[in-house]
Amino acid sequence: MIATVILGVIVAAIFGVGIYNLYSNFFKGTSTCCKTSGSCANCPMSKTHDNYRTRIEAIEKFKLKKVIDVEGMTCERCTAAVSKALESIEGVAIAAASVEKQSAEVALDFGVSDELLKEAVRKAGYQPGSVLPVN
Repeated sequence: MIATVILGVIVAAIFGVGIYNLYSNFFKGTSTCCKTSGSCANCPMSKTHDNYRTRIEAIEKFKLKKVIDVEGMTCERCTAAVSKALESIEGVAIAAASVEKQSAEVALDFGVSDELLKEAVRKAGYQPGSVLPVN
């Protein structure tokens, strides 16, 4: 009898975790995720748009700005990887990547070559496209 109750509790717990994951994947839009992790369970999906908007507002204050087309981003973890890779370049003050736009904007302290920006995107594991100045 006790074994049946314990087994029932274990099955209920597993079922509960499954329902939670289904909810997260379907209703919160986290089912599509980056190729590096295979799972969005650790993606900080909350505040995604607020973080992007805050970064874009900071970028707008700079005189030197560029937009880089980036293919292959599918989630917040992807955009964070691209932004971090771009910000590691000397001369890049701040970067903001967007899954929806499939691009990244960078604010520059001084001129940085397009090839250097593209190489950072490649090293992060994504395919860079054109690099255009922003007026």
